Amino acid sequence: MNANEIQLKPFNVVNTLTINPPTSQYSTTYGGDRIMRCVLYVRVSTEMETQRTSIDNQIDLFRSYAAQKNWEIVEIYTDKQSGTKGNRPGLKKLIEDGKAGLYDVILAKELSRLARNGRLSYELRDTCLQNDIHIVCLDNSINTITGNVQNFGLFAWLYENESANSSRRGKAAIRTKANRGLFVGSNPPYGYYSDNGTLKIRDDNTPDIVRRIFNEYLDGKGMDSIAKSFTAERIPTPSQIAHKSNASPLWHASTIKNILNNQHYCGDLVQNRTETVSVTTSKRRINSDDKATIQENTHEPIILKETFQAVQKMLQTRTRTNTAPKKHLFTNVLFCEHCQKGMWFKANQKGYRCGGNIKYGDTFCQNRVVVREKELKHIIIEDLQELFKSIQDDEFLKSLQKRLEQKKVLFKKELAKIENKATKFRSRKKDYLDMYADELISREELVEYRKQIDLEISNLESAKSEFQEKLDECESENYAIDLGKKLQEVSILNDLSPQLLHSLVNNVTCSDNGNLHIHYNFVKPF
Repeated sequence: MNANEIQLKPFNVVNTLTINPPTSQYSTTYGGDRIMRCVLYVRVSTEMETQRTSIDNQIDLFRSYAAQKNWEIVEIYTDKQSGTKGNRPGLKKLIEDGKAGLYDVILAKELSRLARNGRLSYELRDTCLQNDIHIVCLDNSINTITGNVQNFGLFAWLYENESANSSRRGKAAIRTKANRGLFVGSNPPYGYYSDNGTLKIRDDNTPDIVRRIFNEYLDGKGMDSIAKSFTAERIPTPSQIAHKSNASPLWHASTIKNILNNQHYCGDLVQNRTETVSVTTSKRRINSDDKATIQENTHEPIILKETFQAVQKMLQTRTRTNTAPKKHLFTNVLFCEHCQKGMWFKANQKGYRCGGNIKYGDTFCQNRVVVREKELKHIIIEDLQELFKSIQDDEFLKSLQKRLEQKKVLFKKELAKIENKATKFRSRKKDYLDMYADELISREELVEYRKQIDLEISNLESAKSEFQEKLDECESENYAIDLGKKLQEVSILNDLSPQLLHSLVNNVTCSDNGNLHIHYNFVKPF
């Protein structure tokens, strides 16, 4: 690509900033009486239909209790996950909103609904203490309003111990089934389905895809090439066949490798190779060979054992030694405008290519533009040197200050608009909660509506944070001096170091027709 083919839009600012938490809100008062704002936390362990009914029943129970106390319900948090895990989205949002001062009381059916993990229970308790939040459990085990907290440690220990015992019993049951030759995994291998613990070949094209993977690899085709061709042919991935919520349509070399290494395909059942470290973490460890359960010839094979063994030998001889990729100047700075993937440096082309196109092909992204590092570096240096010369001129500085004042007015107006929109969205969340309470909308509709509103508010908070950062920069008396110091180093050295690049340039995007957009890290007053 020639230098004159690169079109720039200099000083276009796109900053990635941290979202500031919302300011604290206070309880409503009527006639001098303080109305307690309470939130409901409802958790079940699985996605089963019977558990959904449990969620509705718990919410009805909480509503009745809150009505008796004349408390205002301001939010409902739900999770469908084990209480031993701390990475539950509902619990995380509960804690985040509590720190922001958005409520006064947490209502839960029992302490185990909030946590079956001793460490997590104490962390939650300390967070509530630090933010003047009460915890009320409807089984009368914990009620910080009445001072009923003396058994907190006992209940925390009991619930974690109960979970640990359940986990041990579950593992023992799984091992017993595995020893009987039954499949106990959550998802059968690609190409199979489970019929009461017996693996059976699916009546679709997935078994043929498995055979094709083994045959193509034996023919000398690499795992990356196989994955790329499958993505181009839009062949459903294992996660799509398993109907996972976050299923990706993209095949990866690691997926191909897992299939090639899976002994299930030659008719053997191999299980219990890994297990969780403890009930309070999802981390898994590899079991020793004597703990693994291997049962031969338990189901119909898709691949002959001779084929499987031949592939295992090839995997050993063709194992790649992955060396850390060399980091180039624009790594993690230059991105494809079409697919948003980072652009990779290709030594044979002396430039950067779209990583999405390289890995997944034209089906995923058609951007095949090569960006030469030397040309892009030269263009950025010229831009920054020209700006540095301008900053030395008194008339330019006066013009700069005037434009910064205009920007301040614009940013303040934008911030006011954003805050107004956010207030309307928060009010709408309360309206939906009232509509659900009056049975005008279903729980599913409530969750969907509030999810959409939360996304809108999150986007607004991001925009607010970005504009606030720009406003603070405009109000800085040393704006030109600070910027000048950074630019002077470029001017003196006539070079662009990684440190300078990251301090002055946020990112560069490349369109599929070769246009480059440089997004600088400073306000655009020019």
